[in-house]
This record gives sequence, C-alpha cells and structure tokens, in this order.
Amino acid sequence: MSASAPLSDRTGRPIDLAEQLDAAAAHYAAGRLAEAAYAYTVAAMAAPDDTRALSSLGVINIRLGRLEDAATHLERVVRIDPNLAAAHHNLGYVRQRLGHWAEAAAAYGRAVACDPDAAASRLNLAIALAATGRVGEAVDQYRRLAVDPARQIDALTRLALLAPGQITDQERDDLSRLVRAVELGEEARIGLLFALGGVLDTRAASDAAFEAYAEGNRLKRRALARSGADPAMVDEQNERAANFIRTRLNADFLAQQQTPSASSVAPIFIVGFPRSGSTLIEHILASHPQAQGMGESPALTEVLMDRFPYAGAPRDAGHFRDLADAYLTAQKARGWDGRSRLVDKTLENYLHVGVIALMFPRAVILHSLRDAADTGFACFRQLFVAGNETLYDLTQIGEEYVRYRGIMNHWDQALPGRVIQVSHEALVAAPDAQIRWLVTEACGLDWRRACLRFDRAERGVTTASGAQVRRPIFTTSVGRWRAYAKPLRPMLDALGSYAPTEDLTR
Repeated sequence: MSASAPLSDRTGRPIDLAEQLDAAAAHYAAGRLAEAAYAYTVAAMAAPDDTRALSSLGVINIRLGRLEDAATHLERVVRIDPNLAAAHHNLGYVRQRLGHWAEAAAAYGRAVACDPDAAASRLNLAIALAATGRVGEAVDQYRRLAVDPARQIDALTRLALLAPGQITDQERDDLSRLVRAVELGEEARIGLLFALGGVLDTRAASDAAFEAYAEGNRLKRRALARSGADPAMVDEQNERAANFIRTRLNADFLAQQQTPSASSVAPIFIVGFPRSGSTLIEHILASHPQAQGMGESPALTEVLMDRFPYAGAPRDAGHFRDLADAYLTAQKARGWDGRSRLVDKTLENYLHVGVIALMFPRAVILHSLRDAADTGFACFRQLFVAGNETLYDLTQIGEEYVRYRGIMNHWDQALPGRVIQVSHEALVAAPDAQIRWLVTEACGLDWRRACLRFDRAERGVTTASGAQVRRPIFTTSVGRWRAYAKPLRPMLDALGSYAPTEDLTR
C-alpha cells in the first residue's frame, strides 16, 4: 500500500507543522479560541503523535466548557507521553469538574509522580483524595505541602478543617501562632480561625474554641459587607422572598397551575437548612444502584429565573413540562446518566417546593430536619465556600432558621403531605430501620443492603460533611450545642419556639 499524501492547508500547500503551531498560538493569545482550535486540529491531524497541539486543544476545550472533549484530547496526550505532568494535571481538573473524583485523584497522583514539586497538583490531589473518602492520604498530602513556608497557612488550614481530630500538638501551636501573625491577610486569618476553632473544639477547649469561632465569624461578616454581599442586605432580600412565597404561592394558586402534562420523571429533592444532615441522606440514597447523587447545583434556580410567573393566570399545558425538561437537560450536562433516580441536594430549593411539585408531580421532596440548636451551632462553626451570608452572626442564624421553618410550614399547609420529613436524630438513633424506611417507603426504591454500607460507597463528596459521611453513623453530634449554651444565648433567644425547652440557666 502506498503512503498517504501529506495534509495540505486550504490553499493546497503541504502543512508546515511549526508554522501551524505558531499560527494557532497567535490566535489563542489574541483570544480567538475558535480559530485557535481549528488551527490546532489541523496540526494534530498533520502530526498525530505530537502532543503540543493535543494539549492545547485540551486547554481550549476546558476554557469553552467542553469538558468531555477536553478529556478525550488529554487522555490521548498522556497515552502518547505518560511523563507530561501538566497534561495529567489538566486531565485531573477536567475529571474534577465532571465530578469524577476517583479519576481526578488518579490523574493528579500521576502529575505529582511526574513532578513532585508541583504544589498545585499536590493540593488538588489532596482535595480529590478527601472527596473520595481517602482522608488519611489527603492528610499526608497536606502535611507535605505544609513543610513549604509559602504553603503552610493554606495547607494547615485545609488539614484542620478536614480532620481536626488528627491535628498534632505542634500543628495546633502552629495554627495559634499563624493566626496572630501581623502580616496575615484577612481571608487567610478567617480560614485559620475557623480551623483553629475546630481543633480546639475536638479537644474540649470550649471557651477558646468559641472565641476562635466568634472572631472568625466577625471578620467574615465584615469582609462580606465590604464585598457587596452585606449580610444585612441579604437578610432583607430573604425576607422579601419569604413574604412573596407566603402571600402568592398559596394552595389556591398552586391548584390552578397544575397540569396533566407535567413531567412523569421522579427526581428526589433534598431541601432544608445548612448543616442539617442532608449530606448523610444523599449519600445513603446514592449508595443505591438505581439512584445518582448530584450534590448541590444552581440548576433549578437558573431554569426558573425569569421563566415562571408567580402571579397571574395558569400557564399553558406544556409550560411546566418545558421547565422540567430544561432542568433535566441541565443535570445531564452535569453528569446525570438520564436513567437513575436523580438526587438533588440543593438545600435552598426549599424556596421552590411549590414549583417542584408542579414540574414533577411524582418527585420525592425530602425535608432534612435536625435539632435547631445543633443546626445553628454547626452553621456558626462552618466557613462556607459561598453564599449563606446571614449565617455568620448568632442572632441572624436564629432569625434565618425561623424564617426557613416558616416557609416549610407554609408548604405543609399549601401542599399537605407533599413534603416528607427526615429527622436527623431519628436516623442516627436507629439507622437500620430509618435507612430502610428512607429508601423504600419515602423514596419508593427497592431495598438494597448497600444502602446500609453507605460509608463504603465510592463517590465524591465535597460538602462540609464529606469526611463524616465516610464513617458509620455516629451520635456524638447530637446535643453538641449544650457545651456552648451560655455564649450561644443570642441564637437560642432568636430561635423562639424552635429553641430547646430545657432549663439553660444551670
């Protein structure tokens, strides 16, 4: 068989690989990503075993949000040359974005093996290991990073937030020293304070722990106010939203909007307040082979934005089916396989319970409910990745909790029996019976014993409770607030009827 002719450009001239790569790089530098992608594609066709064009196509597809295409190019790169640390790192990033945490950890691990000094790869490796439940290995990676003075603050903060009980005396002393450093930036100081509070909390040093939490919350609240996400402003917005729901989305309005053509798909939505035990519920359900946990996402909020009229005449018959289809399409883009029971753990969807019921009449809506004082104190101890601006002040935590419970009470009246409460305390007190009830009766799934072994499930968990759900169910978090009852008084007062009824004056 004769050899194939060399590739030609649009003028018929044979491709000069160096010129093609230079032209592609010029397009990329100028921000012309489509032109750069075309030029790199031509270069890759001209030299199939040259990794430069393929690597660049991977990066371009990452920037364009075409993650599966990026993965295809990067996998080809590392097959051609397994020693390219940057390609392994980028592949890890893609897998991480797609929620494939085990594959992300493997890719980052290969990047570190290729370049042990690649601190960014090692950091992402630790994050991926933690997400897949390999906490001990993640701790080891953070400790290796902490040896570098330039990385010590970030590494120790992440280590302490992930596994406060594994912090050594020396690491605790380092945290205490670093948090007092004059030159420390505010963001770093906030992280260190929350981390130090957690470490001291595990050592039953409640006074010192609360002091660290309180200072961390104070600084975080001040930083939010300066950033344009003023907690006072957010509080006003939340109150307006609650009033809107209570006055507009009543039983009569929801009944008028119902349509027989709504979607027949039956997703599972978990709603509630932050730190209420929702991650545990999702992890149990995601251990079922017919369910797929999707974590938290803005998918529903984005679909509903400017598309659902909360007042006025009922919509046409296909309106809510269109909304449902748009939501399912968004979840497929995030990795839903389209067959399994989708489990959406976006807690703030409690605001959208009425719309969920219209979009998905067969949906299961689970209300993750935990003791109010334990929930509020857990929020006070938590440095959230984003949002939750009103949860950095004790009084405001209590007020936000009361507002949320008011909305859930509204749904119970407007849609009686539609929302199923899942008690965290009942779940941890009698896990076998409660898990069976949750899986079969609440969600309508057939029984699988794998749901009892949820802590062994190999799936990524990146929420604040990620490390906890890798352990068998424990009860030590129940009543944890009692050791801090006196300084928690502002929150307990603000909780009103949801506050504990026991005598707290002792």
